Amino acid sequence: MKVCQVIASYGEGGLEKHVRELTQQMLASGHEVTVLGDRRFLATLPEGAEAVPVRFALNRHNPLLLLELLVKLRRCRCDVIHAQANKAASMVAFLRRWLRSPTIGTLHNMKRDLRAFHKLDHVITVSQQLAQPFRSAQVSVVYNGIDQPTYRRLDLRSVYDLPPELPVLCAVGRLVPAKGFDLLLDAVDGLPVSLLIAGDGPERARLEQRVARLSAATAVRLLGHQHDVPSLMASAEAVVIASRREGFSYVCNEALLCNAKIVSTDVPVANEVLPADLIVPVGDAAALRQKVSALLGDMDGWEGLMQAPRQLARERMTKQAMCAHTVATYAQVLKAHPRPAA
Repeated sequence: MKVCQVIASYGEGGLEKHVRELTQQMLASGHEVTVLGDRRFLATLPEGAEAVPVRFALNRHNPLLLLELLVKLRRCRCDVIHAQANKAASMVAFLRRWLRSPTIGTLHNMKRDLRAFHKLDHVITVSQQLAQPFRSAQVSVVYNGIDQPTYRRLDLRSVYDLPPELPVLCAVGRLVPAKGFDLLLDAVDGLPVSLLIAGDGPERARLEQRVARLSAATAVRLLGHQHDVPSLMASAEAVVIASRREGFSYVCNEALLCNAKIVSTDVPVANEVLPADLIVPVGDAAALRQKVSALLGDMDGWEGLMQAPRQLARERMTKQAMCAHTVATYAQVLKAHPRPAA
């Protein structure tokens, strides 16, 4: 199959990472991949992908950009056109009437305006929640995938000078309000636990001030950016996700593949793969506190609740599974929208 991916952003964010990894997996599976993108992004593509530069720095409504994109898409003569995220989807949707190949767009995060995605032949979403606004025949859920993490067991109490008698919890993410670390600190304040927070970001100073006011019964360490997050997850008693919002929680995915125990707020993808007993309302520090206390009091029960989610992650949340489900979606769309003869 010959696939044309369109990405209008550049940088080192999750979207760019996803497109590189999906491209790499499709190439490894024997498919041809052409990527239309900004020159800065194209320089990071895996070897073997055809890179076609487009001036995506221009406004998405710019006629020159739209004409350039149309000409280059038609030249690709691909089986399917796959627009990644909102800006690319809006332009491909506008040009759809002049394109011969079926069009697909991936919705990576919550968006208020979904009109562009509704105009495409098919939509891929990275969670069931994101799929809800679309007709079932028009949407497929393909979970993001990661490599199976490698990890080693660490003595976290010794490494981080933590009280030997306290269970160790771990939380991971960029220190921004969306990740809810302030709520997590409220939830554990006074509990006899240790908490390691791995990540950096603009909220660090405010979180440090909150840590300084915690009860002496609770030990918290802000670790900053860490290179061996899987070992932290695998070595802690549990991973806590306190996010206020998520499009897709890579932390949940990684923790599952590290065989960690998890408790999470009601955000994708945790709320789709974890049992309801491991989910608490978003923004409710008291509920999170109560749930963490109860689960720590029944570690065997918590371990039992994790068996099915871990199996699901092994089957659907690896890079190989992500690629296989994406290609299967392409085949489904081609069957429903066959490419006209030249």
